[in-house]
Amino acid sequence: MRRAVVLLFLLCPASPLHAQSMRDRVSQLFTFGDCGQPLCLEVNADFHGNHYIPSVAQGEDNLLAFLTSAIGTAVGNVPFSAATSGVSFTFGAGAPVATAVSPGPIFAERAQTLGQGVLFMGATFNGIAFDNIRGVPLGDINFVFPHENVSDPALGAPTFENDIIEVTTDLELNLLIASFSASYGVTDRIDIGVSLPIVRASLSGTSRAEFEHYPGAASPHFFGTDANRSLIATSAASGDALGIGDVGGRLKVNIVQDESRGIAIVGDVRLPTGDEDDFLGTGATTVRVLGVASARFNDLTPHINAGYLHTTDATLPNRVLATAGFDYLVSERVTLAGDLLTSFEADDARRRLPAPVVYTAPEVRTVPLTRIPEKADNFIDASFGGKFDAGAGFRLVANVLFPLTDAGVRPTALWTVGVERTF
Repeated sequence: MRRAVVLLFLLCPASPLHAQSMRDRVSQLFTFGDCGQPLCLEVNADFHGNHYIPSVAQGEDNLLAFLTSAIGTAVGNVPFSAATSGVSFTFGAGAPVATAVSPGPIFAERAQTLGQGVLFMGATFNGIAFDNIRGVPLGDINFVFPHENVSDPALGAPTFENDIIEVTTDLELNLLIASFSASYGVTDRIDIGVSLPIVRASLSGTSRAEFEHYPGAASPHFFGTDANRSLIATSAASGDALGIGDVGGRLKVNIVQDESRGIAIVGDVRLPTGDEDDFLGTGATTVRVLGVASARFNDLTPHINAGYLHTTDATLPNRVLATAGFDYLVSERVTLAGDLLTSFEADDARRRLPAPVVYTAPEVRTVPLTRIPEKADNFIDASFGGKFDAGAGFRLVANVLFPLTDAGVRPTALWTVGVERTF
């Protein structure tokens, strides 16, 4: 554990605390010139200069709100690490009978509890390099921002309303999460636990904006001033943040347990202790309830988890959860674990992308505002890893999780390393 604490301090940035939040940094990628607002043009700021701002900042269904909300959801989608004790027993005919012989799964739950008076402690480190949003590479995101309808009811009259700003963004977003967890066996059938994540988020990106003038229109739109006007502008932003993420609490109650099978209920809550503006947390309380069933076939322990996740954020959907997997004792020192983790939207509360813009003058045409598809963010992940006896009661944990669906903001893979011990 001492090495884990040292590593945590090494994660701390040497730079002083930043004034801008990470959400401000994302907004900065769409700010060109010195106006201080996304897509505010320097020319005639009281007239043409602010006619693109509503397409960025007005309403709930706008591109920047969607992008930053999707990033926050990705932070909250990092799974809990399981708290299991390794070998556990039940007592039949006055003699102990093993109900589990392996250290257990990595992210999923099995039915066995720790046992009265047993303490579990663990530290895990998750590394995530996000590289796509619903399958669209973060290094090549295209956004289209339309002009505000300023006079005639028909969008496109006067003709300069057909001028659009097209922005191509190259965005890099990385998370490093150090999670410290502890669980305690209150009785032989009840465990309680807590989880404290420390999150470091780093972001960097560039954007290139270009006016696409409507053919034949007298276009008053450009970047810069009358003396230095241009159809093209660029911007860049970078920053990082470090702090406490969303703290979690957990309760497990074992209902049925014998030497070959078990059933339990797991409930956990994540509190909005992480700063959502810095992508350290979701800004919402989430409550998860799972039914857990597991069995034992010699050295193989399969398990199934199914349940429901509720969030207090009205712009995010509640979710139906299901996980199936196994852990297998290869030898006295090595356990392999694999899982298929799923999370499906249970309602239609997600933040929407803005609909395509329909121009009616001087001709009818439809302009999509992004290549990001509008669809449900249903997550399916494959997880594979192992636990290794390091001696003196310590176990090392290593795992890789692979997203199998293009949903939300996703990495190619999520790696996990850690250490755990029971006392």
